[in-house]
Amino acid sequence: MIQTGGTRTIETSDENREIIVDSENNPITEKVIMPKIEGAIIIAQGGENATIKANIIQAVSAVTGLATHKIQVFKMSN
Repeated sequence: MIQTGGTRTIETSDENREIIVDSENNPITEKVIMPKIEGAIIIAQGGENATIKANIIQAVSAVTGLATHKIQVFKMSN
């Protein structure tokens, strides 16, 4: 008799972690993972001015690495 079908592999993981602390009993960070930024919305005074809007977009793009088309600037209402 011929058996058909796939195989199944079961993997399990069991982690034990120790928290390492400094001399003041503060935990020491092992790794920091920054979130991925998909876009930005900025509300600013002067956001209706094309020059100010362009300057804000360029600044945010430089700091975050976002493409300029993923950054929106809007006028702050009073």
